[in-house]
Amino acid sequence: MAVPRILLAAAALTAAALAGLTGCTPADSRPTVAAASSAAALADEGLDDPLLDDDDDVTDDGGYPTAGTIAAPEAPAAPAPECTAPVPAPGHQVMVVVAAGPAELTAQPARFACTPARYEATGSPVHYGFAASGVTATLVDRAHEETAKPVQLDELVTHLNDCLAERDPADPYGCFGNAYDVVLDSHGRIMRIAEVEAAEE
Repeated sequence: MAVPRILLAAAALTAAALAGLTGCTPADSRPTVAAASSAAALADEGLDDPLLDDDDDVTDDGGYPTAGTIAAPEAPAAPAPECTAPVPAPGHQVMVVVAAGPAELTAQPARFACTPARYEATGSPVHYGFAASGVTATLVDRAHEETAKPVQLDELVTHLNDCLAERDPADPYGCFGNAYDVVLDSHGRIMRIAEVEAAEE
């Protein structure tokens, strides 16, 4: 009966060996093994692990951006300086004179431009006669820092013609784009005309 003992011993050894092979060791539960297994499983399914594959922050040279390489947000553009056109007094209008004679002048409506600050002619020229009762006329006297100096109408007409012909006007006056603040009477004739100061030509 020696053979059955040998068989029993062999069976016992085989069972012990199988138990040792199927046992769980502490190395199997390490985080690196679990992470590797998870990454391998995701790769098999064609998925990227967001924790292991974050290329959004990687720079062109393969590194990560530092405080010096992160672009600062662009500063907002500075607002353009505002330009406010002068508002004529009630009953007044600004015109740009294009021709002047002893009995009438020809002028166009004016609009204010900011660069440079001056009036520019717009619209069609219109002929304006002078009021029969007389006309109050003023010119800008820049040399004496006076914005309105009373003059005779014929002196204003001479001044206008010099500026229109691009001649130097009589002292102490200058040319300012031939813009004039005008007041008309009930018949549409000029009863008041005042030179408007702007950028000197």
